[in-house]
Amino acid sequence: MSKRLENKKIAAVTLKEFYSALEGKKKSAPTIDQTDYKSKYQLLLKRFHELEKVFDFHRGIIQQISSGIITTDMNGNITFMNRTALDIFEFDYLEIQEQSILTLFADPKEGQKILDRIVKEGHHYESKEVYLTNRKNELIPVGFSTSYILNQENKEPEGIIFIFRDIKALNNLRRQIERMERLATLGELSAGIAHEIRNPLAGIKTSAQVLEESFSPGDFRTQLVTRIVKEIDRSNELLKRFFNFAKPSKPRQDFHDIEMIIDGVYLLMAPRFKKKGITFNSEFTPDTPQVYVDASQIEQVILNLFLNALDAMDHKGEIRVNTSIEKEQFKDEDGKTAGAVVVTISDNGRGIPGDNLERIFNPFFTTKSHGLGLGLSISNRLMQENGGRIDVESVEGKGTTFKLYFPIHQINK
Repeated sequence: MSKRLENKKIAAVTLKEFYSALEGKKKSAPTIDQTDYKSKYQLLLKRFHELEKVFDFHRGIIQQISSGIITTDMNGNITFMNRTALDIFEFDYLEIQEQSILTLFADPKEGQKILDRIVKEGHHYESKEVYLTNRKNELIPVGFSTSYILNQENKEPEGIIFIFRDIKALNNLRRQIERMERLATLGELSAGIAHEIRNPLAGIKTSAQVLEESFSPGDFRTQLVTRIVKEIDRSNELLKRFFNFAKPSKPRQDFHDIEMIIDGVYLLMAPRFKKKGITFNSEFTPDTPQVYVDASQIEQVILNLFLNALDAMDHKGEIRVNTSIEKEQFKDEDGKTAGAVVVTISDNGRGIPGDNLERIFNPFFTTKSHGLGLGLSISNRLMQENGGRIDVESVEGKGTTFKLYFPIHQINK
């Protein structure tokens, strides 16, 4: 039993004994005014109930607040965790009580530096961002602030309060905003540049073709002119793809079964999977709602992800695809939340290094010896055009998982 509950029990027993004495169960001194005792008892009982209400009110706030709260002594040993914190770290209170808070830091050395600044320098943190770990050793990005628990007599610090929030969703939002800003800037820039380049290329190609016709058969210069025309066509193809990225065609949306779209792409890729010894496994959730998309654009997205997975795996790899439904993934203009159909595409390939994970959606970023680095950029843009989004998780050496989120719309019948 905790010290707080023990004190409440002692107070209750004392009041009961006091009341019993007033009722004559214990002898009272004949000179004591019984009425005075009863009025003092009633006043004491009223104050006791008022304190209980205050205690329950503050306990409710601390336990129900959406932020995690951890208190420690001045050595960093945990003395309390509220319910939100316990849920985030997936611990029971008795397991974590009196453990060092440093055990929760992904980098204990960083945690020690933070603790030293608080204790030795009196530093207060505001929205400090670090990585903590839960019971499963999964990384949890958090932003936290600190303050002291003061001794009521001498006003000296006797403990530390850590108030924090899981900022994984915030980090994802930041990345999406950064992507959108980069794409918007690039879209404006590319339209003008591509237009200015295509016009001279058309003139060069026409001139080269005229020049080619003037050479006699077998003239070695014919090969050079043919090479020029070929490179011009290649440049035009690059510009066409760049246009598709910068200004994709407006989606022609309708309701489609996402499983049918996935199966169609798989049939296209099956020979290549078989040739490389790649196993394909799919698991679709029954009664998955139809998604409101441009089917050809989403086919392109899934094809890009399959091709990337294929490049990331050696022989005997595996690609896994499954669908699921998640709640409250999107908000409309009125602030109403909507669920999402989620397509998860995973591979057990080389994975993506952490330094590159933030850049894979950037145009022209690629680690391949071939390709232009536009596949994921175009996929991200197409998902946005269809009202969805794309997320990625990867562990180097273990594999990569992409998740496609499609908002659930009601079909009007």
